[in-house]
Amino acid sequence: MKIAHVADSHWGFGYAGPTPASRFEDITSTMDWVASRIITEECELVLFAGDAFKDARVFIDRATAEIQAFVAWLRRLSYAGIEVIVISGTPSHDAISAYHLIREMQIPRVQVFTEPENVHVHGVNIACLPGMNRSNFATEAAFAGLPPHEFHSKMTEWITDQCRDLADYATAYHAGEAVPTILLSHLSFDLADTGFEDALLQNEPILTDEAARMFDLVCLGHIHRPQFAGSNVYYSGAPERHNFGDEHTEPGFWIHDTETFTTKFANSEFIKTFARRFKTIDWCDMDIQAWLDGQVDDFASIQDAIVRVRYACSEELQKQFDRRSLEKALYDAGAFFVAEIRAEVERSERIRDVEVTEGLSPLTALAAWGNNQGLDADEIEELLAMTTDLMEEPT
Repeated sequence: MKIAHVADSHWGFGYAGPTPASRFEDITSTMDWVASRIITEECELVLFAGDAFKDARVFIDRATAEIQAFVAWLRRLSYAGIEVIVISGTPSHDAISAYHLIREMQIPRVQVFTEPENVHVHGVNIACLPGMNRSNFATEAAFAGLPPHEFHSKMTEWITDQCRDLADYATAYHAGEAVPTILLSHLSFDLADTGFEDALLQNEPILTDEAARMFDLVCLGHIHRPQFAGSNVYYSGAPERHNFGDEHTEPGFWIHDTETFTTKFANSEFIKTFARRFKTIDWCDMDIQAWLDGQVDDFASIQDAIVRVRYACSEELQKQFDRRSLEKALYDAGAFFVAEIRAEVERSERIRDVEVTEGLSPLTALAAWGNNQGLDADEIEELLAMTTDLMEEPT
């Protein structure tokens, strides 16, 4: 049996693009391609590991469009006779109410889980552990007043206990019979390669290798870098790129074969999607001068891509540089969208480190630090959102 493992579609509006809906259409197109490939591959089971949506709190008209897109995708798989197991993801992306609504639709062969639970499909036991973050635990009395490192440790212990309960229940339910068990979850794994997300994933609940080894296979969402980690853990990554943090990430999803359980994952195949490209162009004085002299190439690599240009140059060259003419040239060369043309601030013009640490509020200091480190606006926004969450006192 073939099992498709997909996650992190992040349907939503307002991504960087020509219109608020343009990237929503990209995601829908990519996910349609994923469904077609799953059907062509004759998969019998699809595991969707959370984060179907971009934002949890949205107006009803936007929520309706996003839910309709996800439901249409699920129905297409259902009509093809494929069993689908869906779990909710990170609360800031996935509103539990949206998943409850989808479950109430009673789509044939589609099962939706927002709480830890086991389900048996096609001779395989699926242990479902939906996504969570610090906010899930902040209101619990046992977590009140804990310092960050203890809070983090206690969350991770809870995850391990839940995995043990799910694995033990599966064993008891099948009366000791050797039935393959898959953990389907939306969490950070302690042996995963997270890249920049390391900064964003600090103080999150963690799936440990000890907990992962309780299962034959672990299929995760949350981290957008597709990968095989530890001894049995897979991240599907996101089928579509969402921002410049995904620029160098290969988007797609996995197809696992049930022979995986006895051949050490030799039969797991990563399927690449035809996602929208992001392209960063970094220029220095020499490049700016070449542009002014009419010697820059025709930007052949930016066709249909979302583009940003970052440059650093002398004050004299800056006065001669016309951003609007560069933007026009990028569009003439086929750019899908020019996200920004931004001068890199010289160190002398930046907020000094001592001012960042002593003279500013935490959020202002963090934004200044991000600018000093050359992080893009999306990355800084994510850091600020995470910091705001961490600063909230548990009650």
